[in-house]
Formats: sequence, C-alpha cells, structure tokens
Amino acid sequence: MSEERVVLTREGYESLKRELEELLTEGSAEVNELLVDANDDTGSGEEPTFFDAVVAKERLNERIAYLKTVLARAEIIEEDEDPTRVTTGNRVTVWDMAEKEELVFDLLSTHEIAHGRRGVSLDSPVGKALVGHQVGDVVEITVPDGVVRYQIRKIEQAY
Repeated sequence: MSEERVVLTREGYESLKRELEELLTEGSAEVNELLVDANDDTGSGEEPTFFDAVVAKERLNERIAYLKTVLARAEIIEEDEDPTRVTTGNRVTVWDMAEKEELVFDLLSTHEIAHGRRGVSLDSPVGKALVGHQVGDVVEITVPDGVVRYQIRKIEQAY
C-alpha cells in the first residue's frame, strides 16, 4: 500500500480498531491452536494439516499488518468539512432521473466498504462523480450498465 492518507469516519475507524484487537487476541489463539492440532495430527484426516495452519497464520499476519497500516494512516472525519458539498462521510440523497426514484448513498472509503459497512466507495464511478457537487446539481455518471443521471437532493453526515 502506498503512503496515501486513509480517510475514515469515526465509526469506520472504531470498527477497524475492534477487528485488529480481536485478531490480535482471539485470531492468534485460534491459529496457534490450529498449529498445535496440526503438529499433534493423529492421522485421522479430519484435523488441519500443518500447511493449512501455516497458511491461516500467514493470512492472519497479513490482515493484522494491513489493519495496522490503515489505522496508522487514518485521518478521521469528525465533522463535515463543507456541508454544502458532497464529501467523504456524507449521506447523499439523489433523484434517479430515468428510474424516477430516490436513492440514498453513504460515501465511504474503500477500507470501510471492504470491512463490511454498507455504502458507496469513493473509488467507485458513483462516488467519484458525486464528490464536490451541491444540492440541485445534476450529475451524469458512466456505470457498467450505461449512463445514469442523478440530481442531488440532500447532503447530510452519514456518521
């Protein structure tokens, strides 16, 4: 991962921090137990092999390192930097001009989306297109299914 800043909502930061704490305690204990079981393999074929345990440990260590890096580079959004424009951490209500329906998007960092928060990534076409716009703006966005047109109706904090 490059030296980019990682913008997180307070909720997203706390969620990633909890996951790291759980992995450092419970995750390590589970993997160590797998390693012990693999070393004590009685040959029944049901216990994990040593290779499986080593792979699980490597994955755990990679996730722990990733979370530490993200948290170390995190810039936590405490308040909306510009309440009149769409920014990270906003809940944006739009009107889909073709479908004639209202949609609501929480604009979050890719790290928060990957961790399971529901929302739209800032790196997605929709996220990129909405950022910087104001209420009343019509935004045309190229998506995999074609082009959509949204009119921004409301901007509020999602956190």
